[in-house]
Amino acid sequence: MKIVLAVDGSPHSLTARDLVAGIGLPADTTVHLVTAYQVPTDWTGGIGSMMDWVGDAEDAMRDEAHAELRRLAVPLEERGLAVKYHVERGRPAHVIIDLATELRAELVITGSRGHGALRSMLLGSVAAEVSAHAPCPHLVARGATVSRLLIATDGSDTAAQIPGRIGALGAFSDMPADVVSVTVPDPAPMELMIGLYTLGDERLASMRRELEQHSSAAVAEMVEALRRVGIVATSHVRTGDPADQIVEAARELGADLIVIGSRGLAALERLVLGSVARNVLFHASCSVLVIPDQSGRARA
Repeated sequence: MKIVLAVDGSPHSLTARDLVAGIGLPADTTVHLVTAYQVPTDWTGGIGSMMDWVGDAEDAMRDEAHAELRRLAVPLEERGLAVKYHVERGRPAHVIIDLATELRAELVITGSRGHGALRSMLLGSVAAEVSAHAPCPHLVARGATVSRLLIATDGSDTAAQIPGRIGALGAFSDMPADVVSVTVPDPAPMELMIGLYTLGDERLASMRRELEQHSSAAVAEMVEALRRVGIVATSHVRTGDPADQIVEAARELGADLIVIGSRGLAALERLVLGSVARNVLFHASCSVLVIPDQSGRARA
């Protein structure tokens, strides 16, 4: 198994490192530890000074980065994992995505935020971009351990890939899990009045029943699929805003890893990271594993 672990020395990236060191990965796992840097732009047009920087300071920066990666890798090596080092020039998100694509990695792991002026945001820009474009599952680490899973499903093709993907990782099979699907709430009074006028009460009630049945069927299918890969799960159907309910369910059930597909059933969500997955990433207080759909590709 090949894992890309991105670090920048921030506390959040060290949390990601500690998570990799602590979970039960297969013995043949290789961790590709990567960090990225960017050459500063000289807007004054001083080409000579830039060449000096490239020739001298960049070499020193790369040497220092390699030394730092080796220091950060100590807990991984003590765990018995093979580690390879990558110091690459470029935008961090592009470097991570390109390396994962080149290696055909099975998993990318990043912290939730990194260094930089906007690091106080709920989700860093690098983590958000990697989740939207990674060619493989992306784990955004907010804690150094995983002990309970919350798996979200809406019955979509992307959600159907979750059991196989997490089963292949081999790190979560012995953990308790909960499966949650969210059905829409009853319509607000004004919506109900309009609906009654245009559709009739029985048709509205029938639509609600169909949505509830769909959610229940999606949960049952996911529980059975997880059982086949050795994960025993409990089913839950909730009502409300999907992202809010998934985050709340994780909090109530004590889950420290939410697993969610990157795309939902809505057709427009196939263009970008699905709105539910994006909102869960932004607002969850625990780690989140985003599973891409089969048609998802890294940045072109």
